[in-house]
Amino acid sequence: MTQAEYVRQPVDHLTGDSVVALYFDDQKPLDGPAAVLDWRLDGQLTRMLLAGEVHGRAGEHVLLQGNGKVKADWVLFVGGGKWRGLCEETHAALVKHMLTVARKAGFSDLSLAFSQHDEIDANNLHQQIKDALETVGKEIEFCRYTYSKDVVI
Repeated sequence: MTQAEYVRQPVDHLTGDSVVALYFDDQKPLDGPAAVLDWRLDGQLTRMLLAGEVHGRAGEHVLLQGNGKVKADWVLFVGGGKWRGLCEETHAALVKHMLTVARKAGFSDLSLAFSQHDEIDANNLHQQIKDALETVGKEIEFCRYTYSKDVVI
């Protein structure tokens, strides 16, 4: 069984096939890990948001190839819906969705990047990732994650 490993690294230094981060419909400009990754990818996600191609709605996915400014080969942005009012149950569903999308894309070595939220503490997040790996992430070989209030650059 894959273990979830907490790492304290800048989001753009996370390794693996893909780094996966949530972006939200009501966070514009982008915030947290998504903002740092977008900045390192020269604003590709921001341009898509400004063009109305994506919105941050739950169920949206944007896969961008790394450009040497991030350690991972790919960056997968997953729409999370609304940040305001995000509850523990919805967050747990988003974690499962992140792993499902990454697995379906063929990634088995993942880094997940999360912003702290008042409703989800570090222990809850670890349990959410562990539960998701047991149910939808069985093919994932490596899973590390970051979780911080202040994005480390």
